Amino acid sequence: MSVGIVVLYGMAGVLMALALARRDDTFRQGLRRALEQFLILAPRMFCALIAAGFIAKLIPSEFIARYLGSDAGMTAVVIASATGIAVPAGPAIAFSIAAVFAQAGASTPALIAFVTSWSIFAAHRIFIYEIPLLGLSFLRMRLAAVGAMPLLAGLFGIALGWFFTLPLGTGP
Repeated sequence: MSVGIVVLYGMAGVLMALALARRDDTFRQGLRRALEQFLILAPRMFCALIAAGFIAKLIPSEFIARYLGSDAGMTAVVIASATGIAVPAGPAIAFSIAAVFAQAGASTPALIAFVTSWSIFAAHRIFIYEIPLLGLSFLRMRLAAVGAMPLLAGLFGIALGWFFTLPLGTGP
């Protein structure tokens, strides 16, 4: 079991204990809300994982490893950033795609750029929500303010990779 799962279970246990300690209807309301969320998210996750499985078969692993792998360097970050913009889906599908990329050999900096790009620039959110609700002038200003973030995040991932892969006892 991963550390992340242990931490999540621990947090859930602490929150349940706090809700029970209140001695009101908080615990029951929390369970009801959790069940509602499960019923909404379970079908989405099921479909997302099936879609990710098809993506894994449609895009050969060699292709992903070649263009998004660690040997691709900054090119992988650029391609992953563009791919993140193009994914017209919510987090269930986007993170399933990221998991497929990771299993096929994509580098960590490319995954960082992909997730960052999807988080900031998902095309479906821009066209469905941002332009109609906030307008093109807001979109232009936001893109100017954060346009380089996926590339910078990927570049920072590359730099951190260099730092963390140095053997002990080397350096200045």
